[in-house]
This record gives sequence, structure tokens and C-alpha cells, in this order.
Amino acid sequence: MRSILSICLVLVPLGTAYAQVLQRIDITQYGVFTVETQKSSAAPGTASGTVEEVSGVDLVEATTVVPAQLGTAFGFRYKLIGQSKATVSLKNVTHIPAPGMRNPQTGNVTLTDVFFQERKIVSEYYRLFRFTEPWEIVPGLWTLEIWDGDRQLVSQGFLVQEPPAPRHDRATRAK
Repeated sequence: MRSILSICLVLVPLGTAYAQVLQRIDITQYGVFTVETQKSSAAPGTASGTVEEVSGVDLVEATTVVPAQLGTAFGFRYKLIGQSKATVSLKNVTHIPAPGMRNPQTGNVTLTDVFFQERKIVSEYYRLFRFTEPWEIVPGLWTLEIWDGDRQLVSQGFLVQEPPAPRHDRATRAK
């Protein structure tokens, strides 16, 4: 019985130390971004089956309202806060509003995308979604999340909606 208690006492500090390796995520920017694609990688848990590695990421507008247009990239820039420069495997979850995305090549309908990424603590990264195919554009509330195991670290919602129609005032019509 003592050996079982000793093992339990040893394991408790290990669990506590692990929890402190990655304390939290701080969002440093959010909204609509411009991006350049570097390469695509396989991501079986996503609607398209791939994720993009991007560079040249620039914030266009700090907003949670996103135009439902091909090429639009939205999400957030974040920093991992913790006590070491350890590498952690994070689960990225995207909740897509009903009726979901229907991939015309596979016929599959996706309401939740999931993929994993290795990240170093005390570094900054981007969590983005970009409309690269017309079938990906689904108006409604999108939610981008990052999880460490069963612990949700961050969740950010974005309202994807049709852009407003161009306004024509009298001066424009008179020309």
C-alpha cells in the first residue's frame, strides 16, 4: 500500500509540472489578413484534406466580421505563454456553421475541421482560415479554437457574411 501511495505522490508533481509548461495563449491580433502560400501539407481531419503554410501575413482589419469572399483570410495571431521553450502538440479546431462545407470532390460535409501542429512555447504563430475554394464559403458564425489535450486554450468567433453591396450616391449616378 505504501508503494502505491509513493507512486501517486510522485505522479502528482509530474502532472502539475506538465500543466505549467504551457500556461496559456495570448491573442495579439485578430481579424482579416493578407497571406502568401508557401506550401500545402496533408491534413486528413480537414474538409480539403490539406493545410497551408503561409508567410507574408499582414493584418488588413481588426474585426470579427469577415466578408464571405474567395481569398479572404481571417483568424488571429497568438503567443504561447509558458515556462520553457518546449515543443507542444496543439489541436486546431474550426467549427463551421450549418449546413457546413460540402467538398464537391468527395461529397463529404464538414462542420468541424481538426488538425494538429507542433509549436514552441514563447513563440508567436497565426491561426487562420482562408477561403480558397467557393464551396468553403459558408455564411454564419465560425469559431477557431486551439486545444492542449483536453484543455481549451483559446476560442475566437468570426461572423462570415456577404459583403455589403456597393452604394451609389446621386453624384455617382449623375456622371
